[in-house]
Amino acid sequence: MVSARRWAGVLGVLGVVLGATWVARRPVAPLPASAAPEQFSEARALPLMRELAGELGPRPLGSPAAARAVVLLAERLRALPGVEVEVQDVTGTTVDEEGMLVLFRAVNVLARLSGEDADAVLLSAHFDSPEESPGAGDDAVAVAAGVEVMRALSAGPRLRRTVVLNLNGGEEEGRLGATAFLGHPWARDVKGFINLEAVGVGGRLVLFRASPGAAALVEGYAATAPAPRASVLGQDVMASGVAPFYTDFEQYVGAGLPGLDLALVEGGHVYHTALDRPEAVPAGTLQHVGDTALALVRGFASAPRVAAAHGAPTANLVDARGLASSPPVAAVHEAAMTTFFDVLGLGTVVYGPRAATAMTVVAVVLFVAAGAVAMRRGGLTWRGWGRGFLWTGVGGALGLLLPVLSGLLVGVVLRRPQGWYATPWLGVVTFGVLTLAGVLLGEALWAKRAARRGSEAPRNIERWAGALAWGAAIVVLGTWGSVGVTYALLVWLVGGAMGLLVATRVPRWRGAVLGLAFIPGLVLMSQAASLLLSLVIPLTGHLLVPFPLDGAVALLVALPTVAGAWLVADVFPWADGGRPVLTGALVLALGGLLALALVAPHDEAHPRRLRAVERTDASGRALVLQSMDGLALGPMVPELAEAHATQAQTALALSEQMAKETSGLAAPVVTVEHVAQHGPEREVSLRLTAPAGAALRLEVPREALASWSLGSSLPNLPADATAFRALALSPPAEGWRVGLRLRGTAPVPLRVRASREGAVTSSLEALRRSLGPSTTGSFAASHTVEARP
Repeated sequence: MVSARRWAGVLGVLGVVLGATWVARRPVAPLPASAAPEQFSEARALPLMRELAGELGPRPLGSPAAARAVVLLAERLRALPGVEVEVQDVTGTTVDEEGMLVLFRAVNVLARLSGEDADAVLLSAHFDSPEESPGAGDDAVAVAAGVEVMRALSAGPRLRRTVVLNLNGGEEEGRLGATAFLGHPWARDVKGFINLEAVGVGGRLVLFRASPGAAALVEGYAATAPAPRASVLGQDVMASGVAPFYTDFEQYVGAGLPGLDLALVEGGHVYHTALDRPEAVPAGTLQHVGDTALALVRGFASAPRVAAAHGAPTANLVDARGLASSPPVAAVHEAAMTTFFDVLGLGTVVYGPRAATAMTVVAVVLFVAAGAVAMRRGGLTWRGWGRGFLWTGVGGALGLLLPVLSGLLVGVVLRRPQGWYATPWLGVVTFGVLTLAGVLLGEALWAKRAARRGSEAPRNIERWAGALAWGAAIVVLGTWGSVGVTYALLVWLVGGAMGLLVATRVPRWRGAVLGLAFIPGLVLMSQAASLLLSLVIPLTGHLLVPFPLDGAVALLVALPTVAGAWLVADVFPWADGGRPVLTGALVLALGGLLALALVAPHDEAHPRRLRAVERTDASGRALVLQSMDGLALGPMVPELAEAHATQAQTALALSEQMAKETSGLAAPVVTVEHVAQHGPEREVSLRLTAPAGAALRLEVPREALASWSLGSSLPNLPADATAFRALALSPPAEGWRVGLRLRGTAPVPLRVRASREGAVTSSLEALRRSLGPSTTGSFAASHTVEARP
């Protein structure tokens, strides 16, 4: 009979791990408007957030709502004593990641609170939002927090360093506001930055990335941030390229500034949708954003200066929080190699690559020592160690394989994907139980093989030593590969090795030691997994991956679960309660898979995303539809023909009669004002005119263009690019004048496209009205013409 005491122990460990993770995720208590002037108060900041996201609504670049936001923010900041305010209105150019030249106009609201010296710390957030979103979480929360931070700082004593606030108006269109700020005179004094972003609306503000050379800034975060939430996991994910998203962080780092990137990640289902409204932001979230930003800015701006690396006397100084003095100083170690994580919101651990290597060596030595003691006093043999390594590996492989295959079965074979999207807990429980079942299945195979061969049944000490051996191997590989999140398994390994030592010397304590030794590592794994799933599950709704991601989500759940599942096999060996536990896990997992296949994957709070563009070109007019999750359009768009319903992207040609009856975007006008031949090349002067509110994009064949008037040199293009492209986001009403120097005498096909986000046409409006409540969309129109000068 299975012991109730053992069940109590397993459930107790599970309760401690999950409970601690839940507590660490909760927002903090908001402070009232009566809080001390030097403190951050959510009650004081909340009205501004509501005005931006509630009253003004969507604030895309160049819109009337964005212009009103500028007036509102400048007015609020000018009311603060000692705060200097400028509205920066900049027209400029930049080149995006794909080599396209972008001509833009960005408006930023800048505020400066002078310190004892001019060296400054920058706090940055963006007040613009996409056309389809009110942008409460992204990024009105951070903007309101920034204004309240400046109020709190202005109410306190003068700081050592100057503080600059950049509330920029062009992040969503390619981080244009940050680009513009870097040309402002105040930017010359900035020695470090804090960027506030969001891919969600709730929870705590997460430190997820640090720039190269900013290890000391991360240490400053650890020293100052109240109720911290930090994980190098975000940096690992961004560096892997799995999440190809950018923030203003890239622009500041590209300018050589050290800094930190912090974001809200929970509630990402509403990100860039009409659901990102003020009421979606939980109480306490704004308070945590403001508390964190205020503590960091105050700490960085108050820090005393100390000598730079190695303490050598030098004219280049770095302060105790890592902000470089003029000229900037590169840190000894890059932040990409710096590991950081919070422990249940109580404090933050930070260490560099040398410390990571040293701790890995210590952990492996401790593991080897524990194994040696177990061999000497606990009856462990080399053969037993090998058996443990082999069969815990088999169990671990099955623990990963079973949930992944089950996810593929539901998502690909049964074509019922994303049952976990609106109910993440169902996916976590189902795939977690499948992981446990896989590990127990490996235990059963081990026991049955031993019985057939007439050898000794699996022993706990062999299982323990084998699991730790796998942990040691993975920690070594992770440290060697600079995978920051290896820290959780490192703690797991150290705890397990110490537990093995104690259990070998005092066998009667074995049960208690088994649970206590691994809890710290499991808690850290649970924290990291919780953060990752909070980010990834909503992200699957707009990753544009052309296949169901059920198997990938199952793997993300299984990876940390394996580390704890083998403990259940240790508590319930196959010959002593393991069989009913495996049976129960399989029954529960089967019920979970059935529920995942039957539950509605989307609802009003977790909608599916559609992108719709009415496209007009020489071939006619069409409605281009794309499901942002890469899955079939059919369940999302009513009355689609089967040929279109099974596709993730399709173009619905508008009939000639329908095209006449619908109001599409007007065509851009291309006027050739001058052509002059100069030997093998000719000069062409164009005037391009866009419909009101539309952007213009010009494409010139790569082999034909020698130079243009848009820059002293042509942008560097990817090897597979066939054309030079230039985009004018807000072209002049009188026309965009472009000079081209073309090779040869033959006519060159130029493509000019006008496009407008949020366009209102008859076909787009009919589509919008037809969508159900569990679908949200972004809508645009484009019109492309060709000229041959």
